[in-house]
Formats: sequence, C-alpha cells, structure tokens
Amino acid sequence: MNELFFSYIPGTSFLHRLDPRTKLVSVMLFSIIVLRTSSFQDMVLLSSIFIISALLAQLGIRHHLNSLRPMLLFFIFIFSVQAIFSEGERIFSMGPVGISSEGLWKGGLVTSRFILLVLFASLLVSTTRPSLLTLGIERMLRPLPLSLLGISSYDIAIMMSISMRFVPLLHGTLEQTAEAQVSRGMDLRHNPLQTIPSMAIPMIRNTLRMTEDLAMAMESRCYQGIHRTSMFELKMHKEDWLSLFIVASIVTLFFYLQI
Repeated sequence: MNELFFSYIPGTSFLHRLDPRTKLVSVMLFSIIVLRTSSFQDMVLLSSIFIISALLAQLGIRHHLNSLRPMLLFFIFIFSVQAIFSEGERIFSMGPVGISSEGLWKGGLVTSRFILLVLFASLLVSTTRPSLLTLGIERMLRPLPLSLLGISSYDIAIMMSISMRFVPLLHGTLEQTAEAQVSRGMDLRHNPLQTIPSMAIPMIRNTLRMTEDLAMAMESRCYQGIHRTSMFELKMHKEDWLSLFIVASIVTLFFYLQI
C-alpha cells in the first residue's frame, strides 16, 4: 500500500496538535473560498496559505503533491473540457474542435480549484488520526436534529471516516492489480481501452471483498449507531482559538475584497 497517499502520518507539529474540529472548520472555510475564487491572484494567495500550512505540518511539500498524482487524468480531463467547449475567440482549430484563450483561462482556473481542494484535504487527513477525525465529525454533527431523518451523527461520522480510509486502500489495490497484470505480460500503455476490463473486474472484486470484511468486523464487534464512548476527549486550546481567529480573519478579508 502507498502510505504516502491520503494517509495519516504521525508527527508532533503544530497542525498535528490542533483539535480536529479546528482543522475541519478551517478546511471547510478555505474550500468555500477556493470555490468562490475568480482570479489567479486569489489562487496564488490560497496557494501561499497552503504552503505555509504544509510547512507547519512538517511533512514536506512533496508528500502532499503525491496526492495529486492519482487524479492527474481527472485534472487533464477537466482542463480539456473547459478549454475546448468554452466560448471565445479561437487560437487553435481542428475541424469543429477549437481552443480559445478564454477556454484556456477558464480551464486553468477550474483545474486550480480542484487541485487546491485536494491539497487542503490531504493536509487535513495527513495530520489527523482517523479516530480523532471521526470523533471531530461526530462532535460537530451532534447538535443537528438528525434523529428526525432516522440517522445519527455517529453513523455519518463513521461513514465519512471509512470513505476517507478507503481512498488509500483503493489506490494501493489499483497499483497491486496493475503490477499483477504487467507481470502476466499485459502492456497497459499499448491499448488502454482493452486494459480497462482487465483492471476493472479485479478492482470491483477486491473492493467488494474489503467491504464485506469490514462489515463482518464491525458486526463481530457489535457496532451500533448509538452513543459510543471514546478513549480520546476533545478539548479546544489557545492555539485552536487562535487558528480559528486567523482563518476567520482571512475569510472575512477575502469576502470584503470581493464586494
């Protein structure tokens, strides 16, 4: 398994010591700003904030850039769609297909948004223990009247935690499947369309098997979506309140400048 992809990395840095609720709220606020950006100047500012946060995490920029590698094809697809189908004066044409300068600008902006969202999510996951992340989500959702919908905050928290945990597991399974197919003489680069079934079928089978094993493990431990105790107790400290104040100030300044 690739431990450097969307996995928790133990550490004692400033971000590691923050309360998970502080990091969750900060990431949500920065995600709102990322989705509201309309210029590359704002992207540069947000990138600077991410770089400073990554330095505070003491994990290295390369660790977070590795989280972008599995989504490279998705970024290329998003950029290509925006560049080709956006209206504007074409700078390159090939039959009915053309690329405009407006399309390039919009494609770069939209792609940058997704890249920053992934980077901030990687920063959150890599500096927060899965158990603390689940506990933080549950504490934030507990005041909501979710019982009216027939669910509880514990159910949503555990589902989100499992989903984030499955990302590196699926990536590791994909790498193992690709290596197994290459060892059997398959050329994955020769004809990608023909290799999709040979990769998809083992991936679906392995994913269903992991899901079944997880369900059996939870049932064997008598898991129920009711109030559960935890060995960790969350408590906000001075650095948490200071961090929230700084994040709130940045968000307020951003929206003030947008007016």
